[in-house]
Amino acid sequence: MPAPFRFPPTLDFLLRAAFFAAAPRALVIAAALYPVTGAIVQIALALGVFVVGEAARQLAARSKLANLFLGSQLQFEAFYRAHPPRPFLYYLFYPLLFPYWLTNKEARAEFLLFKGYTLASFAFLLASLGVGYLRSFPPELTMRDFLPIAAKTFLAETVVVLMFLMPIVTSVVHYHSTRAPKRLGFLLAAGILSSGLAIARLEKARDPIVSLATRERVRLRTAVDKKKAYDALARGLGVAWKEIPKADGASAQRAARSAPETDIDTDGKVEGAPLDDARVTLERFYKVDETFAFDLWRERENVKTGKLQTLVVYFEARGKDPPIWLAMDAPGATFSVAKKLPRGALLAMKTAADGLDE
Repeated sequence: MPAPFRFPPTLDFLLRAAFFAAAPRALVIAAALYPVTGAIVQIALALGVFVVGEAARQLAARSKLANLFLGSQLQFEAFYRAHPPRPFLYYLFYPLLFPYWLTNKEARAEFLLFKGYTLASFAFLLASLGVGYLRSFPPELTMRDFLPIAAKTFLAETVVVLMFLMPIVTSVVHYHSTRAPKRLGFLLAAGILSSGLAIARLEKARDPIVSLATRERVRLRTAVDKKKAYDALARGLGVAWKEIPKADGASAQRAARSAPETDIDTDGKVEGAPLDDARVTLERFYKVDETFAFDLWRERENVKTGKLQTLVVYFEARGKDPPIWLAMDAPGATFSVAKKLPRGALLAMKTAADGLDE
């Protein structure tokens, strides 16, 4: 077999540096949408064992318990001791090489290092799935609803691992094995900075980022029991309506400014106490993490009276699924007919639903 093509060392390093400057940021945002924390922790442990090397092998040889928990990490260390990482481009385009790394013995073994499961880790996976089902699905949702979401989550985790973690991990292994600490340190610093910027951006978001699995549960739970969903939304609107400062004319603006717990953005999105209390009320039907998928939007107040006109609680499903919403135009007077919404309300709600500020 001919030797694989490799870039000159300097060009190879620059390519890896560019990836480390961008990929960790994307990985942090992906981790907010998909539950990939377990995979990240598992691979971080494998890297740790690779770095300490002989000490980990001696500990596993002395303790059966340590060998049980470090088994897959030791396999990772042994593999890369015997098989140095391939060129960076191979890992950069790894998902596109799908037929190759399933049919080639060595490539398949490397893939299983990242997505393979020992007996202990497989048992942990099953236990975590069971806990996740019991906490988030009953009584409205069943195992039939759970399994497709679990399968999608597993597939998404696999894609994230192949696209982001493999190039990162193999770069660390490469520079550690070739004894290039300065270049390795530069890459790690770039990765930490990139991750920090992404975390800071998530912290600045107006709302917590709701995972796609959670959003799917909101849609399914609402469809299963529409009456309870309606009652929860109506109660949430009623609570929020009472929390928004109401006064006439210029005094309405002064009241809003004197109530810092309420924040109404220019796009109509309502934050602060009204939203917080509405979400707590929604917990009577929805799970806690599902309530964070809901937001409040209000129509601009009447210029002459300053009175609150229309308040909407909504979940913007996006894509082909229509939004889930309920509106109120007077205390207790709710409606769900789109034609009765103020002009541009649906568009405004979609804009206000964005989880990240630019």
